[in-house]
Amino acid sequence: MENRENKPVTENKWKPTDQRYVCFIDIMGFKNMVATTKHADIYNKMKKVADFQEFNSNIAWTGNPDLVKTTTFSDSIIIYSHDDSSDSLESIVWTVSGLMHDLLSEGIPFKGAMSHGTMTCDTKNSIFFGQPLIDSYILQEELYFYGIVVHGSAEKEMKNLEDVYTVETYCCPFKKGKADHLTIYPIHLRCKEDKDINLELLKSVNKMKYYTSGHLRVYIDSTIDYLKVIDPNLADN
Repeated sequence: MENRENKPVTENKWKPTDQRYVCFIDIMGFKNMVATTKHADIYNKMKKVADFQEFNSNIAWTGNPDLVKTTTFSDSIIIYSHDDSSDSLESIVWTVSGLMHDLLSEGIPFKGAMSHGTMTCDTKNSIFFGQPLIDSYILQEELYFYGIVVHGSAEKEMKNLEDVYTVETYCCPFKKGKADHLTIYPIHLRCKEDKDINLELLKSVNKMKYYTSGHLRVYIDSTIDYLKVIDPNLADN
Protein backbone atom coordinates (compact mmCIF):
# COMPACT_ATOMS: atom_id res chain seq x y z
CA MET A 1 0.00 0.00 0.00
CA GLU A 2 1.34 3.43 -0.90
CA ASN A 3 2.37 5.43 2.16
CA ARG A 4 0.29 8.57 1.78
CA GLU A 5 0.10 11.64 3.94
CA ASN A 6 -3.26 11.71 5.70
CA LYS A 7 -4.57 15.16 4.87
CA PRO A 8 -8.05 16.51 5.60
CA VAL A 9 -10.36 15.64 2.73
CA THR A 10 -11.01 19.35 2.16
CA GLU A 11 -7.32 19.58 1.14
CA ASN A 12 -7.10 16.19 -0.51
CA LYS A 13 -10.37 15.99 -2.45
CA TRP A 14 -11.97 12.75 -3.60
CA LYS A 15 -10.75 11.57 -6.98
CA PRO A 16 -13.28 9.76 -9.17
CA THR A 17 -10.72 6.96 -9.70
CA ASP A 18 -8.21 5.87 -7.06
CA GLN A 19 -6.80 2.89 -5.18
CA ARG A 20 -9.53 2.11 -2.63
CA TYR A 21 -10.96 -0.42 -0.22
CA VAL A 22 -14.42 -1.50 -1.30
CA CYS A 23 -17.00 -3.50 0.65
CA PHE A 24 -20.02 -5.04 -1.07
CA ILE A 25 -22.88 -6.13 1.19
CA ASP A 26 -25.91 -8.10 0.00
CA ILE A 27 -29.10 -7.99 2.08
CA MET A 28 -30.40 -11.54 1.83
CA GLY A 29 -33.97 -12.55 1.12
CA PHE A 30 -34.82 -9.23 -0.49
CA LYS A 31 -36.75 -10.71 -3.41
CA ASN A 32 -38.94 -12.72 -1.03
CA MET A 33 -39.39 -9.65 1.15
CA VAL A 34 -40.67 -7.64 -1.83
CA ALA A 35 -43.08 -10.44 -2.74
CA THR A 36 -44.48 -10.98 0.77
CA THR A 37 -44.16 -7.62 2.56
CA LYS A 38 -46.06 -4.37 2.18
CA HIS A 39 -44.20 -1.87 0.02
CA ALA A 40 -44.35 0.80 2.75
CA ASP A 41 -42.86 -1.59 5.32
CA ILE A 42 -39.94 -2.40 3.01
CA TYR A 43 -39.37 1.30 2.46
CA ASN A 44 -39.25 1.93 6.19
CA LYS A 45 -36.79 -0.94 6.69
CA MET A 46 -34.52 0.34 3.93
CA LYS A 47 -34.65 3.85 5.39
CA LYS A 48 -33.46 2.37 8.67
CA VAL A 49 -30.59 0.64 6.84
CA ALA A 50 -29.71 3.97 5.20
CA ASP A 51 -29.69 5.65 8.62
CA PHE A 52 -27.30 2.96 9.88
CA GLN A 53 -24.97 3.64 6.96
CA GLU A 54 -25.00 7.38 7.47
CA PHE A 55 -24.39 7.10 11.20
CA ASN A 56 -21.48 4.69 10.89
CA SER A 57 -19.80 6.46 7.97
CA ASN A 58 -19.99 9.84 9.72
CA ILE A 59 -18.22 8.74 12.90
CA ALA A 60 -14.77 10.33 12.91
CA TRP A 61 -12.84 7.20 13.96
CA THR A 62 -9.57 8.65 12.67
CA GLY A 63 -10.25 12.32 13.34
CA ASN A 64 -11.58 12.71 9.78
CA PRO A 65 -15.27 11.91 9.26
CA ASP A 66 -15.11 12.14 5.48
CA LEU A 67 -12.94 9.18 4.50
CA VAL A 68 -15.79 6.77 3.72
CA LYS A 69 -18.85 6.97 1.47
CA THR A 70 -21.73 4.56 0.94
CA THR A 71 -24.33 3.96 -1.72
CA THR A 72 -27.35 1.66 -1.80
CA PHE A 73 -29.18 0.11 -4.73
CA SER A 74 -32.07 -2.25 -4.08
CA ASP A 75 -30.62 -4.98 -1.83
CA SER A 76 -26.97 -3.98 -2.27
CA ILE A 77 -24.81 -1.70 -0.12
CA ILE A 78 -21.44 -0.49 -1.41
CA ILE A 79 -19.00 1.13 1.01
CA TYR A 80 -15.78 2.61 -0.34
CA SER A 81 -12.84 4.51 1.09
CA HIS A 82 -11.32 7.83 0.07
CA ASP A 83 -8.07 6.11 -0.95
CA ASP A 84 -5.91 3.29 0.43
CA SER A 85 -4.14 5.28 3.16
CA SER A 86 -3.96 3.82 6.66
CA ASP A 87 -6.57 6.30 7.91
CA SER A 88 -8.96 5.33 5.12
CA LEU A 89 -8.47 1.65 5.90
CA GLU A 90 -9.19 2.13 9.60
CA SER A 91 -12.24 4.25 8.81
CA ILE A 92 -13.84 1.77 6.43
CA VAL A 93 -13.16 -1.15 8.78
CA TRP A 94 -14.84 0.64 11.69
CA THR A 95 -17.71 1.77 9.47
CA VAL A 96 -18.38 -1.77 8.23
CA SER A 97 -18.03 -3.17 11.75
CA GLY A 98 -20.58 -0.72 13.15
CA LEU A 99 -22.99 -1.34 10.27
CA MET A 100 -22.74 -5.10 10.83
CA HIS A 101 -23.75 -4.71 14.45
CA ASP A 102 -26.74 -2.56 13.51
CA LEU A 103 -27.94 -4.96 10.81
CA LEU A 104 -27.67 -8.05 13.03
CA SER A 105 -29.34 -6.22 15.92
CA GLU A 106 -32.31 -5.51 13.66
CA GLY A 107 -32.44 -9.11 12.43
CA ILE A 108 -31.49 -8.13 8.88
CA PRO A 109 -29.60 -11.02 7.19
CA PHE A 110 -26.64 -10.07 5.02
CA LYS A 111 -23.28 -11.22 3.74
CA GLY A 112 -20.42 -9.22 2.33
CA ALA A 113 -16.77 -8.98 1.38
CA MET A 114 -14.07 -6.30 1.28
CA SER A 115 -11.46 -5.94 -1.47
CA HIS A 116 -8.75 -3.51 -2.58
CA GLY A 117 -7.81 -2.07 -5.97
CA THR A 118 -8.52 0.60 -8.56
CA MET A 119 -12.11 1.77 -8.20
CA THR A 120 -14.09 4.53 -9.89
CA CYS A 121 -16.66 6.18 -7.63
CA ASP A 122 -18.04 9.09 -9.63
CA THR A 123 -20.98 10.11 -7.44
CA LYS A 124 -21.77 13.16 -9.58
CA ASN A 125 -22.48 10.97 -12.61
CA SER A 126 -23.52 7.84 -10.69
CA ILE A 127 -20.68 5.77 -12.17
CA PHE A 128 -19.31 2.95 -9.98
CA PHE A 129 -17.05 0.20 -11.31
CA GLY A 130 -13.75 -1.54 -10.69
CA GLN A 131 -12.12 -4.90 -10.00
CA PRO A 132 -12.47 -4.65 -6.19
CA LEU A 133 -16.25 -4.32 -6.56
CA ILE A 134 -16.33 -7.44 -8.73
CA ASP A 135 -14.02 -9.33 -6.35
CA SER A 136 -16.16 -8.40 -3.35
CA TYR A 137 -19.38 -9.40 -5.08
CA ILE A 138 -18.06 -12.81 -6.19
CA LEU A 139 -16.53 -13.63 -2.79
CA GLN A 140 -19.64 -12.77 -0.77
CA GLU A 141 -21.68 -15.02 -3.04
CA GLU A 142 -19.70 -17.97 -1.65
CA LEU A 143 -20.27 -17.16 2.02
CA TYR A 144 -22.47 -19.39 4.14
CA PHE A 145 -22.92 -17.20 7.21
CA TYR A 146 -23.92 -13.63 8.00
CA GLY A 147 -20.64 -11.77 8.05
CA ILE A 148 -17.95 -9.87 6.16
CA VAL A 149 -14.93 -11.69 4.74
CA VAL A 150 -11.73 -10.07 3.42
CA HIS A 151 -10.60 -10.73 -0.15
CA GLY A 152 -6.96 -11.65 -0.77
CA SER A 153 -6.32 -8.28 -2.43
CA ALA A 154 -6.91 -6.50 0.90
CA GLU A 155 -5.58 -9.15 3.24
CA LYS A 156 -1.94 -8.07 3.46
CA GLU A 157 -2.63 -4.58 4.80
CA MET A 158 -5.59 -5.65 6.94
CA LYS A 159 -3.41 -8.27 8.64
CA ASN A 160 -1.82 -5.34 10.46
CA LEU A 161 -5.18 -4.61 12.12
CA GLU A 162 -5.72 -8.13 13.45
CA ASP A 163 -6.02 -8.21 17.25
CA VAL A 164 -5.97 -4.41 17.31
CA TYR A 165 -9.21 -3.46 15.57
CA THR A 166 -12.30 -5.42 14.60
CA VAL A 167 -10.49 -7.94 12.41
CA GLU A 168 -10.17 -11.66 13.11
CA THR A 169 -8.96 -14.71 11.18
CA TYR A 170 -11.70 -17.33 11.10
CA CYS A 171 -12.29 -20.66 9.38
CA CYS A 172 -15.22 -19.39 7.35
CA PRO A 173 -18.00 -21.63 6.02
CA PHE A 174 -18.38 -21.31 2.25
CA LYS A 175 -20.80 -23.06 -0.05
CA LYS A 176 -18.05 -25.53 -1.04
CA GLY A 177 -16.23 -26.10 2.23
CA LYS A 178 -14.34 -24.03 4.80
CA ALA A 179 -11.23 -21.85 4.59
CA ASP A 180 -9.31 -19.43 6.80
CA HIS A 181 -9.99 -15.81 5.95
CA LEU A 182 -9.73 -12.49 7.70
CA THR A 183 -13.17 -11.26 8.72
CA ILE A 184 -14.57 -8.00 10.04
CA TYR A 185 -16.81 -8.60 13.01
CA PRO A 186 -19.48 -6.55 14.83
CA ILE A 187 -17.97 -3.66 16.68
CA HIS A 188 -18.62 -4.64 20.32
CA LEU A 189 -17.61 -8.28 20.30
CA ARG A 190 -14.16 -7.96 21.87
CA CYS A 191 -15.13 -5.52 24.66
CA LYS A 192 -15.70 -7.17 28.02
CA GLU A 193 -17.68 -4.11 29.10
CA ASP A 194 -20.18 -4.79 26.29
CA LYS A 195 -21.22 -8.26 27.45
CA ASP A 196 -24.93 -7.36 27.65
CA ILE A 197 -24.84 -5.75 24.20
CA ASN A 198 -23.24 -8.85 22.72
CA LEU A 199 -25.79 -11.11 24.40
CA GLU A 200 -28.61 -9.05 22.88
CA LEU A 201 -26.90 -9.34 19.50
CA LEU A 202 -26.82 -13.11 19.85
CA LYS A 203 -30.52 -13.17 20.78
CA SER A 204 -31.36 -11.07 17.71
CA VAL A 205 -29.59 -13.57 15.45
CA ASN A 206 -31.40 -16.47 17.14
CA LYS A 207 -34.75 -14.76 16.53
CA MET A 208 -34.11 -14.93 12.79
CA LYS A 209 -35.04 -18.61 13.02
CA TYR A 210 -38.68 -17.60 13.51
CA TYR A 211 -38.69 -16.43 9.90
CA THR A 212 -36.63 -19.16 8.23
CA SER A 213 -36.67 -22.93 7.77
CA GLY A 214 -34.63 -25.60 6.06
CA HIS A 215 -31.19 -24.83 4.59
CA LEU A 216 -31.45 -21.12 5.40
CA ARG A 217 -31.07 -21.93 9.09
CA VAL A 218 -27.53 -23.08 8.32
CA TYR A 219 -26.65 -19.41 7.82
CA ILE A 220 -28.01 -18.58 11.26
CA ASP A 221 -26.32 -21.50 13.03
CA SER A 222 -23.01 -20.65 11.34
CA THR A 223 -23.34 -17.01 12.39
CA ILE A 224 -24.03 -18.01 16.00
CA ASP A 225 -20.92 -20.22 15.97
CA TYR A 226 -18.90 -17.30 14.62
CA LEU A 227 -20.10 -14.86 17.28
CA LYS A 228 -19.30 -17.35 20.04
CA VAL A 229 -15.76 -17.84 18.76
CA ILE A 230 -15.13 -14.08 18.63
CA ASP A 231 -16.64 -13.57 22.09
CA PRO A 232 -16.14 -16.72 24.23
CA ASN A 233 -18.40 -15.18 26.89
CA LEU A 234 -21.33 -16.09 24.65
CA ALA A 235 -20.44 -19.79 24.53
CA ASP A 236 -22.91 -20.85 27.23
CA ASN A 237 -25.87 -18.99 25.69
